[in-house]
Amino acid sequence: LVGVERNAAGLREALRRIADLETNGRGVTRAFLNMTSSATLVAAGALLREESRGGHYRTDFPETSAAWEHHTEITLEEALELRAGA
Repeated sequence: LVGVERNAAGLREALRRIADLETNGRGVTRAFLNMTSSATLVAAGALLREESRGGHYRTDFPETSAAWEHHTEITLEEALELRAGA
């Protein structure tokens, strides 16, 4: 879902699964929450980036776009909002 080949549907599913892990996980620790936070940031950032470049290939956006010639920046708060709507 968040491999080299990605698409919006798979990234949204990944965000839902990460949320489910947090909700239904047993023995949730700070380390676990750090991992799910990192996973949320990666999946949400990939969902926002509507192009393909390097190791990020969106099957629904296969072309490189000059508009995305910059780093993707997203806060955890923004990523969690995206995840809530996934």
